[in-house]
This record gives sequence, structure tokens and C-alpha cells, in this order.
Amino acid sequence: MFLTHFKMTDLPFSEKPPIDGILKDDRIDRGLAHISFLASNAIFGLITGIAGVGKSSLIRLFIDSYKTKSFNLIYLHHTHLKALPFLKILVTALGEIPAHGKEKIFNQIQNKIKNNNLTTILLIDEAHLLDSDAFIDLRLLVSSAIEDFDGLKIVLFGHSDIKKELRRSRHESLHQRITIKYHISPMTQSQTRQYIDFQLRRVNCSEKVFEEEVKNDIHKYARGIPRIVNKIATACLINAYIENQQKINNGILLKTLNDIELI
Repeated sequence: MFLTHFKMTDLPFSEKPPIDGILKDDRIDRGLAHISFLASNAIFGLITGIAGVGKSSLIRLFIDSYKTKSFNLIYLHHTHLKALPFLKILVTALGEIPAHGKEKIFNQIQNKIKNNNLTTILLIDEAHLLDSDAFIDLRLLVSSAIEDFDGLKIVLFGHSDIKKELRRSRHESLHQRITIKYHISPMTQSQTRQYIDFQLRRVNCSEKVFEEEVKNDIHKYARGIPRIVNKIATACLINAYIENQQKINNGILLKTLNDIELI
């Protein structure tokens, strides 16, 4: 399709690009620095940002950079579950078969973490969907791990409304333990232009395929959100292919925005 038309070696603007296809701009670098500090010096962290801003990319980069270090990294995203099923998934991720009953499951998790020679870092994606009781369970797990040694660290990744839940009085103890906080902002106009150019170069395509004014307009309509930039840019490439055009001009962009109902 448009890959051949533009002589691209791979799909740019992918929802889940390879690790080397994730642009480490200042927003992402700052996020990595916060999580890296937690890995060595803290227990509980909170990373927030609106949908599509790059939280999952940040998790992937952290896992990739720490996979050879002395940590047991566990990624969980089944956060829509109630507290007990969520704990069962955690047990499974630790390599155990969930026992029957919450108390036994707690003991399983505690024993596995205690007997593990590596510090476990639990990375919870979409944490704003967690059941309220699950936050209490996480606080209890961290508290029990601290009694023995620094065996469990947790990083919550979610939308900003998670802060409202964590400020509830029943979560005051957990909220006090969160010492690492970082909010991922949308890209600036300069970062959006850099992002578009980076993705085009990655697939051996000229960054001039998109006119400079178009890049600025994509930033405006996407509000600097990478996921929406990907959506607009990909749709523009498809329309350019259909119309046998070698450049994305303002006319193609406007047609694309109308097609995907952003105007």
C-alpha cells in the first residue's frame, strides 16, 4: 500500500512500534529518570497522563533498560478486575498457582517476594481502573514487604483522575507513601515535529513528505498527543497514496481530518 508508494521499509506511526521506534524526548527522559530513582531509592510511585500521551511507551522503555539488572519486573494491565481476581493475576505473574482464599493468596505473594533474591518492581498500567479495595491491598503488600526488606516496589500508571481516588481518607496511608510523582504532558509543537521526522527517518523515508505547515497543523489537531498524531499521519499517508501524491499538503490533511472526524 503506501509503504511501497513512499518506499518505506516499515510502518511509521505504529501504535506499538519497536523499542527503537519510541522517541525519547524530554518528557519520556524525565519519566525514565523518575522511575529509575524509584528503583534504587523509593517504594511507591505514580505516573499520570491523559490517554495516548506515552505512558505505555514509558513502561516499555523502562522494562527494556532494566531487564538485565537485578530486579524482577512485573507488568500488569488487567486493572478492570475486582481486588481478589487482581491479586490472583499477580500471583500468576509471580509464577505461582493462586490458592483459595484471600489470606492464602496474600501469604503466597509475601512469601514469593520475601524468598526472591531480586527486588520486585510491580508496574501497573491503567491503574485508574483499579478497584478501590485493590489500592488497600497494594498498600498492605508494600507494608509487609518493608517489614523484612525492600522487596517490593510499585509504580502506578494512570489518568489524572486516579489522584482523586488516592486522596480519599481510606487511602491516606497509601497516598503518603507515594514519594515519586510525575505527570507526562502532551508534546509541544517542536516535539511533535521532531516526532514526525523521527518516525519517517526510522523507515528510511524523507521527512519532507509532510510539509512543514502540515506538521504544525497535525500538532494542533492532535493536541500534542502521540496516539492521535499517529492516527492523523497514517490516514494522511493513505490518502496521499490513493491520490497518487508524493507529499502531504494542506489539502490532503484537511480531507484526512474530515474523514476521521477531527474537524
